[in-house]
Amino acid sequence: MERRDVSNPLNRFREVAVQYEGDGPPPTKVTLLEDQSRSILSHNDSPDLNFRWSANPYRGCLHACSYCAGPDTPVLMTDGHTRHLERLKVGDEIVGTELRGADRVFTRARVLAHWKTEKVAYEIKLANGRTLTASGDHRFLSNVGWQHVAPGEPGEHREFLGTGGRLMGIERARDVLGKHALALDGLRVISIEPLGLRELYDITTTTEDFIANGVVSHNCYARPSHEYLDLGAGTDFDTKIVIKRNAAQLLRETFDKPSWQGELVMFSGVTDCYQAIEKDLEITKQCLEVCLEYKNPVSVISKSALVERDIDLFLQLQEQARFHIAVSLAFTDDEMSRTIEPWAASPSRRFKVIERLAKAGLKVSVMCAPVIPGVNDRQMVGVLERARDAGATSAGWVLLRLPHSVKDVFETRMRDAFPLSAEKVLSRIRDTRGGEKLYDSRFGTRGRGEGPYATAIATMFDATVRRLGLDRRDESVYDDRVTFKRPPKRGAQLSLF
Repeated sequence: MERRDVSNPLNRFREVAVQYEGDGPPPTKVTLLEDQSRSILSHNDSPDLNFRWSANPYRGCLHACSYCAGPDTPVLMTDGHTRHLERLKVGDEIVGTELRGADRVFTRARVLAHWKTEKVAYEIKLANGRTLTASGDHRFLSNVGWQHVAPGEPGEHREFLGTGGRLMGIERARDVLGKHALALDGLRVISIEPLGLRELYDITTTTEDFIANGVVSHNCYARPSHEYLDLGAGTDFDTKIVIKRNAAQLLRETFDKPSWQGELVMFSGVTDCYQAIEKDLEITKQCLEVCLEYKNPVSVISKSALVERDIDLFLQLQEQARFHIAVSLAFTDDEMSRTIEPWAASPSRRFKVIERLAKAGLKVSVMCAPVIPGVNDRQMVGVLERARDAGATSAGWVLLRLPHSVKDVFETRMRDAFPLSAEKVLSRIRDTRGGEKLYDSRFGTRGRGEGPYATAIATMFDATVRRLGLDRRDESVYDDRVTFKRPPKRGAQLSLF
C-alpha cells in the first residue's frame, strides 16, 4: 500500500508535541498493530442508538474519513470493601451498573483487563470532602449523563464536568446490588484542577464501568479513541491500524457465557469492519461465521465494496437469524466524495454494492452519513433516489459529528480541499450546533443538530423517504424474536427430543 502524508492534531492528553522543520514529517506506510484485548464486544447505553452491543475487529480505518484514574483510587468490591485501583487483578469481582429499562441499577462486574499509563491528570474535589484523580478523557456518571473530566471548548459544558454538577454514587456494595442508582447527598463537584503528568491506571470490566471512590466511573466514536493508544487522531488513525486477530474466539467465548441472551451485535459500531485489510485477514468474516453458528442477530454497516465477498454468508444469517445490512453513502459526486473520504469506495461503486446485495435477496438500507451542511446536504435527495432505484428498502441519516480533535482534522481537510468555501461550510455547521460551536454532544441532538438549517435537512429527508417508500424500516432485526441458540459442544450427548 502506498505511503500517505502525515498530519495529526495535538493529542489532547499530551503536554508536549513534536515539531518538524522544513516540509514536516515524512510520509508513512500503513502499519498493523496487534490488539491484546480480552473482550470483543463494546457496550453502548446511548439513547440515540438502537443497539447495545457492537463488535469492532479493527481500531482505526484505512478509509481515512475525517479513560484512567489515580493508582490509590478506592474501587468498590462486591463484598462491600474497597481496593486501590492499582492493586486490582483480572478476574476480581467489583460493583458496576447496568440499565434495566429506564433505570440504572448496581450489579456484579468482573475485571477483564488492567493496565498502567501516564497522562495529564485532574483533581476533582467533591462537596463531601472526597477527591478523585483522573485523566481528561475519563468519564463519570452525573445527573445529566456521562461527562468527561477535562474542560472543553466554550459551549461544550454539557459534555464536561463543571463545578456544581452532581455525580451519581454509592457508599457500600452490601444490600444494594440490584437496586436503583441515585445521586447521593454531598456528591456535588466543587473544583477541577490540572495536576500535570501522572501515573494512572485503568481497567476494563464486564459492565464497562466501576465505582471509583463512591462515584460511578466509566471505562477508560472513533478518531478520539486513537488518542487513548497514544496515537494521533489525524493520519495515525488512517495508517496505524490496530487489529484483533482473536476476535472470533473472543466472540465465541462471550456467546458461551450463561449471561449472554442473544442480543443484536452491530458490526462497524466505531470503524468500518470491511476496510481493505479485511480482504486478507478475514477477521470480520470469521466473527460473522460465529454469529451464524450461534444464530445470533447481526447488523452490519459499511462503505466498502468488500461486503460483496460475503453475500452468501449474509443470506444464511438472514435465513437463520435476524440480519440487516446498511451501506453508508452520503454523496452522489464521486470527486467530492474522494476529497472527504479519500480511500473509500466511490459513491458510484457503492450504488452498485446496493444493487448486488438487493438482487441477491438481501434487505438493504442506505445510511446518509455524514450529512455535511454546505457540502453534501443538497445531494441527499439524489442519494436516496439512486439508492431506491438500486434496490434499497429503507434509509437513515446522521449529521456530521466532530467531537474533540476530529474538529481539527476536518477543518484542516476542508481548508485544503475547499479554500474558497471552507469558512462558509464551517459557518453552516455552526448553524446546526447552536451557532457558536462545531459540535454538541447532547443526546438527541448530536446526530441531528438543531436550528432552522438542521430542521430543513430533517424535513427534506423525511419528505423524500416518504415519497420513495424508504420510510418502511426493516424492524425484523430489531424485534424481540429470539433466534440465538448455542450449538452442542463437541462430545456432548444430543437430546432425543
